[in-house]
Amino acid sequence: MKFANPSYLWTLFGIILFVIFLWWSLKRRRTLLSRFAQHQVAGLLARNHSYGWMIAKSIMLVVAVMAAIFAAARPQWNYEDRRIISRGIDMIVAVDTSNSMLAQDYKPSRLERAKQLLQNILWSMKGDRLGIMAFAGNAYMKCPLTLDYAMARTALDSLDVNAVPTQGTAIGGAIDTAVSAFKTSSQGQRVLVLLTDGEDQGSKPIEAAERAKAAGVRIYTIGIGTTQGMPIPLPDGNYKQDKSGKTINSRLDFLALEKIAQITGGKAIKANTAGTAELEPIMSDLSVMQKTEHQDKTYRVYTERFQWFLVSAIILLAWEALETAHSRRRQAWKGRVSKS
Repeated sequence: MKFANPSYLWTLFGIILFVIFLWWSLKRRRTLLSRFAQHQVAGLLARNHSYGWMIAKSIMLVVAVMAAIFAAARPQWNYEDRRIISRGIDMIVAVDTSNSMLAQDYKPSRLERAKQLLQNILWSMKGDRLGIMAFAGNAYMKCPLTLDYAMARTALDSLDVNAVPTQGTAIGGAIDTAVSAFKTSSQGQRVLVLLTDGEDQGSKPIEAAERAKAAGVRIYTIGIGTTQGMPIPLPDGNYKQDKSGKTINSRLDFLALEKIAQITGGKAIKANTAGTAELEPIMSDLSVMQKTEHQDKTYRVYTERFQWFLVSAIILLAWEALETAHSRRRQAWKGRVSKS
């Protein structure tokens, strides 16, 4: 046996306090009744308040509460193993986490806009394996290719300018890292989506795109930023400067992103400041790609047994309530008969 919500079982310790309270309540009620009349007379005057019946009701109440707690903990036994098989493509989304993505030509920043787009990609995934990469001066897989979208969301939440220790923008390195990840675990069509402002710093992304094409990877680029550019804010409230003390103006290099996409048969798209329209051409292409069948993992599914405990608790509580109501009606009827 196992429990899906074992934390609820801790409340069983509260049953001890509950039993002590019931015992004190019964004892106090008996004491008060004995003050009103002797034991023999009290039994005649208050037959529905017999000590034995009150003990029985208390036991039923304790058992009902315990059964309800076990039902909340969701006991399970017996199981079956289920193979989860899906048909889809393999996609890696690479998010630029360099300092230039802090520029605010997109509110609140380019990086936050990139994360919004990644979130929308996640919402649209149906049976496709997704991996998430962060890149700046280097590239790191934050989430391997998986069907576990909850894991991918956790990786998304962790994306910030500290996700990669080496600053800079190495788009070529990000492409090569993605190609290596595909070679290691890819089972279907290979798609790389780059969310970046395109400001590469000597990593030769065009040559990397040629290698990606040879490996069967199609690259889609989404340019985030404006050609007019914006300064890069720093934590102290100032803006990033070059060695001569001049404020750096970070601009979108969309031409480079177009070349990368064109080489691999993908598309280059400029990001909007809001919405999901820029994702529609990508998702449209993905929908017509050949889907590959792949198995992600086997799940062990246990059979729920909480119903037994829940039904037992309901029956005990209902019986106790009906018996109490019936006893009161019977006592009232006897009172009217004695008066007549």
